[in-house]
Amino acid sequence: MNAFGGFMAKERRYPDVTMNGPVAVEILHTHGCGNWQTARDAVCRVAEDVGVAVSVSDTVVDSLEAVEVLRFVGSPTVRVRGRDVQPEAEQRTDYGLG
Repeated sequence: MNAFGGFMAKERRYPDVTMNGPVAVEILHTHGCGNWQTARDAVCRVAEDVGVAVSVSDTVVDSLEAVEVLRFVGSPTVRVRGRDVQPEAEQRTDYGLG
């Protein structure tokens, strides 16, 4: 346990997750989104903490056509291997830019 009463995190490696290369992570966001860089930094920090290699890409969603094609529900959206990190996003249909 650490000084804050929590358990110390052990170094973890997930070789089965990355045997085919880095895990693809995509940050989808609108122009002017104030949180996309924070989301990107968090993804990189978590990946480093757990020892998983990631390949992070950024996609700017800037049209209604892109919103529909990408099933974009909000900015920023984080997807790992094409799946939204928020489980409820799979069922949402309220796509939009704003």
